[in-house]
Amino acid sequence: MSGSVLRPRDIDTLRAELRSLGSATGLPILFGGAVQGADLVLTGHVGTRGRRLRNLVISSERGLGGRAIAEQRPGAVTDYFASRHITHDYDRPVASEGIESLLAVPVVVRGVTRAAMYGGLRTPAPIGEVVAERFVRSARELAREIEIRDEVDRRITLLENTEGDPRPLPRAVSDTITESYLALRELAAITADPELEEHLRAIEEKLRGIGGAGGKTARVSLTARERDVLGYVALGCRNAEIAERLSLSTETVKSYVRGVLAKLEVHSRHEAVVEARRQGLIV
Repeated sequence: MSGSVLRPRDIDTLRAELRSLGSATGLPILFGGAVQGADLVLTGHVGTRGRRLRNLVISSERGLGGRAIAEQRPGAVTDYFASRHITHDYDRPVASEGIESLLAVPVVVRGVTRAAMYGGLRTPAPIGEVVAERFVRSARELAREIEIRDEVDRRITLLENTEGDPRPLPRAVSDTITESYLALRELAAITADPELEEHLRAIEEKLRGIGGAGGKTARVSLTARERDVLGYVALGCRNAEIAERLSLSTETVKSYVRGVLAKLEVHSRHEAVVEARRQGLIV
């Protein structure tokens, strides 16, 4: 399983975010990286001239970035080498790039610093609030993408535990799989990363196929939205809750439910779930 659907690399998304920030802010130098243990490793660079910053390890609470990681809030210095508010452990690599003003913004996911992004000027001029706000917004967007990927990793263990198992799935496992592929569909709808969206869709389809069909051919065809509604019905969700999850009106959900009942030729939500499972339409 792990060889067929892999988590896209977070650092690739961070690098893309740095390039976007460079275009949006006009800052001449940007860099950043992911937190590994208690340290930050700088593996993303835009506009750097030398190699002193490449793969540089920033310790927590050391330097401007280390302080941003530890305090989980942005930090900035206008005259880097004269600043008394940071340690100066990394003066040499900073000096090698001619950086005078520096901004560091942490990427915080569920209370844990996972990455950091820097923007710098080669003159001792302040980095404006507009640029700082753009960095903070980008950090939040990146944090959301990482959180989505974490959720994918958590859900994907279902595939590893159930794929290829010919035995009927216990109802608790079946419900968990259904809830998982519906959650992944919701996440795919809100991510801004096309690669991650494709990744989520692939996992969703694999989860939908686990244990449901059993070699049977369904007599009816449901639309993607009808399958979503039916999945939530199988989890015991009320129409109002389904409407909220799918960003639909309650009346629209009721209409989908009526359509599913008609297609399956049943008279109740419970009968619809039983028949859908019998035909392999849901897990």
